[in-house]
Amino acid sequence: MLLSLANWQKHFENNELNNSINWLLEDVLTKEEYKNIKKSIAAFQLGESSEGRGLMQAAKNYAQTHNDPYLVSITKLFIKEEQGHALLLRRFMDKHKIPILKRNWTDDIFRKLRKNVGIELSVTVLITAEILSLIYYSALLNATNSKLLRSICEKLLRDEVEHIKYESELLNHIRKEKPFLTRQLIRFTHQFFYFGTMLVVYFSHNKVLNAGGYSFAGFWAACWQEFSCCFGQGNLLKKLAKQTSNSATVG
Repeated sequence: MLLSLANWQKHFENNELNNSINWLLEDVLTKEEYKNIKKSIAAFQLGESSEGRGLMQAAKNYAQTHNDPYLVSITKLFIKEEQGHALLLRRFMDKHKIPILKRNWTDDIFRKLRKNVGIELSVTVLITAEILSLIYYSALLNATNSKLLRSICEKLLRDEVEHIKYESELLNHIRKEKPFLTRQLIRFTHQFFYFGTMLVVYFSHNKVLNAGGYSFAGFWAACWQEFSCCFGQGNLLKKLAKQTSNSATVG
């Protein structure tokens, strides 16, 4: 794990230097695009803007217990990158006079779930949101013709892919040390939480998701496919994803 985390630290350090967006790109939102994205993008901007104090404390506790020299510095870089995403979205929103959200009930729940818990639960909640964000930003990219917004989405997608790789690697490392039955219980609980969050995201952001090419069945399939890739959930989830994808095609 030390070698792996050393590599992740290098990744986040290097990525910090590659955070530029060309704000002179063509940027026109149609009335329909504006209507579809304004509330949705504000909710995701709020989610990206967390100070990460709970996650930071969990990382410090775990690093101290396991004598790990990298996790704290990686977590600082990770949080800074997430806050950078929030700034990108806010600058775009300000440009189009999209109101900023100060509170949102789903964001409140996620923040409470990450408060004063260990690194495993903190990252479990975090990766659940990140996987769904990956699908959302993919839909947002396809839902607009604004070259600027598409460029921002491409940047966010590149970062989120790496975030999910890092988080899944960390979680799988932590969980592999647990007894088999405990791992199975954690897996089931995570699936249940992910399923509930997936429903909330779809029905809260379906305008963007539908405009970006995701029906409910397509969104379901994409979400479970990503989850399966992270945690090797086996044939059951792959079968579910295939079935729902086929249903979407037929529909």
